[in-house]
Amino acid sequence: MITRKAEYAIIILTELASHPRGTILTSKQISKNRSIPVNLVVQLLAVLKKAGWTTGIRGPAGGVILEQDPGKINLREVIEIIDGPIGITRCLFRDRPCHDRSHCSLRGVWAKAQQHMLNVLEGVTIQELADSTANDC
Repeated sequence: MITRKAEYAIIILTELASHPRGTILTSKQISKNRSIPVNLVVQLLAVLKKAGWTTGIRGPAGGVILEQDPGKINLREVIEIIDGPIGITRCLFRDRPCHDRSHCSLRGVWAKAQQHMLNVLEGVTIQELADSTANDC
């Protein structure tokens, strides 16, 4: 399951990407613009910084900028940075015990659905979301 935190991380990156490259935004600005609790913005920005996607700028005019090209960040990457591996069902993870793995008629269906979902998430970038948001306004 994709958590709300992963959705917020995508929204934060989209907010940063929707401004001209190098624009500095504060956590409070992101929080206000996207209706995300400021403490959660701060928490998620730390994770996004660790991933190398954002950089913090210190000082009175400080904030955060998008470091990575948003056209090179796809949704699957963001979700997995926040939530870990994506799975539509527990039986597809190798570390989960499955007593009927070799005889399960559902496993192939789940695996196919999983791959389609991952393909969709890999095919959408933060830049595409930012562009579609800008066109909606």
